[in-house]
Amino acid sequence: MTPPDLSSRPLAEHTSAEAAAALTRSFEGYLVPIKMTPQAFERRFRGEDLDPFASRIYYVEGGDPPAGVVLVARRGWTSRIAAMGLAPEARGQGLGGRLLSEAVGEAKARGDRAVYLEVIEQNTPAVRLYTRFGFQSLRRLVGYRKERSPEESEAAPPPETDDVLSELDPLEFSRIVAREGEPDLPWMLAAETLSAAAWPARAVHLDGRAFALIADPAAETLQLSALVVPRAERRHGWGGRLVRALEASFPGRALAMSAIVPEDLAPGFFPGLGWERGKLSQLEMRLVL
Repeated sequence: MTPPDLSSRPLAEHTSAEAAAALTRSFEGYLVPIKMTPQAFERRFRGEDLDPFASRIYYVEGGDPPAGVVLVARRGWTSRIAAMGLAPEARGQGLGGRLLSEAVGEAKARGDRAVYLEVIEQNTPAVRLYTRFGFQSLRRLVGYRKERSPEESEAAPPPETDDVLSELDPLEFSRIVAREGEPDLPWMLAAETLSAAAWPARAVHLDGRAFALIADPAAETLQLSALVVPRAERRHGWGGRLVRALEASFPGRALAMSAIVPEDLAPGFFPGLGWERGKLSQLEMRLVL
């Protein structure tokens, strides 16, 4: 089958609603589908330093709706493919390679030194595609989750704690991560990304000795965006106390940390608190240009 001809337009020429709809359609039926609203699109990708002129929405010639998207984030001499997907009818025709080739070619033309991406490790075809283009796996990123329900909380309530969480400006949280976080954190955990957090995100701390950022306290699942304990306070149990205080503050709510945590970064921390490691993992990959 001859692949269809594609044309593209920069993301900058689209509204947030059009971008969100194109992203949702391009990940329909994927291993992890994306359902994106315009507001969620802006909240997420402004923190990732998405470049609206390097990012593109693809169309079959003369056709509509969109056939695919490539979202590119940029910092300094580094580009990152923040999302790449094709609509169901455009898959299986070799178009993914074309989209990737164009994104890499444009990065080279800009003088970038490297292109990064994260891919779900269990998405074998995507991993093969990136490997074929020369991307090398740097590390595995994992997530954690603790399932709870109101009924479970009544039967086994969270451990009692006298610890009280205090609120913190999310911008100050990102400064603490920049100062106290591990070097070379993944893109989604980097202080540069976290610095864009704003309402409904909420930052909390425990006596100034452990800090956490919550994506949206009103969400059905309490999503932990990041957690940091200053170096001088580590190995004294402050991180665990903060997590237990969160559990006590949000009874009956499931808690989760997305698969953005390096596998070797305190691997026993969340399991030691009763959280389970997620079934899906990501590979952080890099192509040196």
